[in-house]
Amino acid sequence: MKKVFLLIVMSLSVFTSCRNRVVPNVGTLDLRISGLDEYMVVETKSAVDYTDVNNYDVVIDGPTKYEAKFSKMTGEVVELGSGSYTITVTSPSTEPVAFEQPIYQAYEEFVIKAGEVTPLDLVCTPLNCKVTIELSESFKKELASYEVVVSNGLGELTWTKNSEKDDFGDGKAGYFLPRGLEIKVKGYRSIDNTEATAVHFVADPQPAEHHIIKLDAKVTGQIGGITIDVNTDFNDREQNVDVPGMDEEYVDRPDFGDGDEGEDGEDEKPQNTIEWPANPTFGKIVLNADTEIKMNIKMPAGIATFIVEVSDNFKELVSVITTNGVSHLDLIYDEKIKASFADSPLPTGDELLNQTEVAFDLTSFVSMLMGAMSDGGIVTFVLKATDNNGDPLLFMEEYPTVIMEIPASN
Repeated sequence: MKKVFLLIVMSLSVFTSCRNRVVPNVGTLDLRISGLDEYMVVETKSAVDYTDVNNYDVVIDGPTKYEAKFSKMTGEVVELGSGSYTITVTSPSTEPVAFEQPIYQAYEEFVIKAGEVTPLDLVCTPLNCKVTIELSESFKKELASYEVVVSNGLGELTWTKNSEKDDFGDGKAGYFLPRGLEIKVKGYRSIDNTEATAVHFVADPQPAEHHIIKLDAKVTGQIGGITIDVNTDFNDREQNVDVPGMDEEYVDRPDFGDGDEGEDGEDEKPQNTIEWPANPTFGKIVLNADTEIKMNIKMPAGIATFIVEVSDNFKELVSVITTNGVSHLDLIYDEKIKASFADSPLPTGDELLNQTEVAFDLTSFVSMLMGAMSDGGIVTFVLKATDNNGDPLLFMEEYPTVIMEIPASN
């Protein structure tokens, strides 16, 4: 696929007020978007053409903010002042679980310098993994009706075959943000309509992986088991798993991987997880008086440290409520922080230390930010927690980051 070239020439013109405001320096960004074909942009049954970056959303944050579709940016002069910026390019539709909805994204930090050209190459890579289901002829012969439910803890998708619908005939694909995948299979025998079930777990799916769930039933007049083969096509990671016993019940499995055995037969290490149900992709949120920021954290070994690093434009205010004027929040060991938030929903001190599950609520900062930043702006909180084994709490292999936009109050 041809590379898509986009040149953004930036200049900033600031109107002179009665106070003779100074015109800031400007520079030029040479931006190129490429590489989608290298990550196997898939053909979907969606009306959206994911290979066309003109459909993608662009968000530029920094001294000047800019948001637009790529199609709106072609030939347009984007006015940005010199300074430090971030740019995020995202494909349309970002549900954590959906049929026919891959998510592609690129993120970069860059600096615009006065009178200089800043070259920037962005490669949009997949954020979610793909799941398709293949049925053997034996499976289709032995079972008159059946369904497969796949969940990643943030939502679930169901493939159904009965007298009214058939989701398997056209290769319907599901897309999931990478979390442990639970696969539940339930069918009814053609012979006597008795029920048969099986459950399988994929503990550590990765972005860009394509998991092909292959289902087979024994042709013996009775169903002795379903074999689920999970084949990963993107990086040659393969799992071939036999799931014996068709009469086992469904299992509630909120923490995928806990107690599972790995491919080598050894117990897999429980994973630290963080979930933000209202914002599962940790995308930027725009604050208002009713905004709530509530997350669920699980660290099976117990929380040992919890630091919140804030962006530069919030450090001065944070230093007022911390011991010795430090510009970050030590939620466990800073006595002044613990006293300041004693009556708030933000957990501190022993509410975090050695805890394995925490309802983590940052809502207390919403009114503080909106009151302190009447001119508006972007504030980020980077959550840096470690457990008693020294392992960090990560989201998509990075420290979880809360990005908040505060609208101007006038």
